[in-house]
Amino acid sequence: MNIKKNLYWLAAIGEIVAIYFEINWLHQISKPLLMITLLIFFWSESDHRKDEKWVRHVTLALAFSWIGDIMLMFTHLNFLLFFAGLAAFLVAHIVYIIAYIRATYKNSLNIKFSVMPILFLGYFILLAYLIIPYVDTIIQVPITVYAVILFLMISAAYFRKGNTNPLSFQWVFVGAILFIVSDSLLAINRFSQTIPFANIAVMVTYIAAQWLIVKGLLKHDPK
Repeated sequence: MNIKKNLYWLAAIGEIVAIYFEINWLHQISKPLLMITLLIFFWSESDHRKDEKWVRHVTLALAFSWIGDIMLMFTHLNFLLFFAGLAAFLVAHIVYIIAYIRATYKNSLNIKFSVMPILFLGYFILLAYLIIPYVDTIIQVPITVYAVILFLMISAAYFRKGNTNPLSFQWVFVGAILFIVSDSLLAINRFSQTIPFANIAVMVTYIAAQWLIVKGLLKHDPK
């Protein structure tokens, strides 16, 4: 039994229960513990790889995700905290992109042409159509920048295909997709349309996304 893994899922269950039953004290305990327990698990599983640079980048991505989680917990006190959280997750995604590249390619990039990035781009154009008309011009810029980084993140996850073992590719790619779903639900619910049970959907996809990305990178084997 992996106690460190169970700690993450215990925090995850606590957060979902807290959101569903609106238990604020449990929410304030569980949500900050999510990235802390995942980071502890990641460190324990990657100890033999501690000299590899991508391990440090994943650590940074989880750290900035933790900062983003904390900022988004208090947006009801100050709307600017939403953009502070957005900035933290923006950095987390950038560092994840670097981690994908560092963990997968040792000497040079091996990227083959694919139509998939075109489909990703189409999705983000649709997402912009659903959100941009409903926000002020000054807010459109950071949202657009965030969408561009998300596009690069999912593309970087996809282009690991054929450069790592299938399990590592699949887990990271599905995790990246779920991260985008989580961010999309959060943005649509906040800026344009109310989505039923949005808070739970955002957290379930976010929790699964982070887990799959971390586990997928730990499974990486260039052979």
